[in-house]
Amino acid sequence: MSYIKTYFVIIAMGMRRFATYRTNIFAGITSALFMLAARYALWVALFATGNAGDVALAEVMTFFIVGDVVMLWAATPFADVIGSDNMSGDIALKLSRPCSYHFQLVAGKHADALIETFTRSLPIFVVAVVFIGILPPAGVGAFGLFLIAAVLGGVIFTLIDLIIAYSVFWLTDFWYVAWYKRALFQLFGGTFLPLWFYPDWLRAVAEALPFRFSMFVPMEIYLGRLYGAGIFAAFGTAIFWIAMLFAVERLIWRRVQFKLVVQGG
Repeated sequence: MSYIKTYFVIIAMGMRRFATYRTNIFAGITSALFMLAARYALWVALFATGNAGDVALAEVMTFFIVGDVVMLWAATPFADVIGSDNMSGDIALKLSRPCSYHFQLVAGKHADALIETFTRSLPIFVVAVVFIGILPPAGVGAFGLFLIAAVLGGVIFTLIDLIIAYSVFWLTDFWYVAWYKRALFQLFGGTFLPLWFYPDWLRAVAEALPFRFSMFVPMEIYLGRLYGAGIFAAFGTAIFWIAMLFAVERLIWRRVQFKLVVQGG
């Protein structure tokens, strides 16, 4: 019960902290609108060339608009947070708290995601529905499976993020650690460009790695491009990756606790 109370306390603290800077809401919405307009103009220009194959413009825009909401909850900033805590020395204080350090990371992430959902993603979603038009889920069942896939993808993203983030304990700086993480998910996860447009060899490489489960696989289910036995095969592969990544994450974390050297504070 104490963990549940602590979770909601952290959520409330995050929302109060954000509310003290109300200009963040305006800045977040306007920047997201500009990004939406730029992305729409780019894809309209691409489809005008006739080189999009069997993919429709509505599918691409739905992929990114709904996918951005998925990534808002799935993507974690732990490489930045752990690196900052390690450099400042705050990690010593956070490790000494009654609740675990990882619990604090997850609760803080959920607080940020909740704020972003209501202050940016929801307004942008409404604008996109009214002025651009996005596709509904392929069906009620597909929507339920999409949610399951999104949860599995979020777990995979978190585990990969933690594994990469732990490298900051052996490094003198950490900014490029988060950069490499983003690059991996953009290239192999299809978060920047759907894997539909990849050459066959690069798509084969991406499909052999776990990054695509964070956004691409859930969105394929949402759009009806992945269905039937293919969905359950994807779930099985995702669970396999979760088990493997969890084992690696626990192994590295145990080593981190013996090697922890706070560089600041």
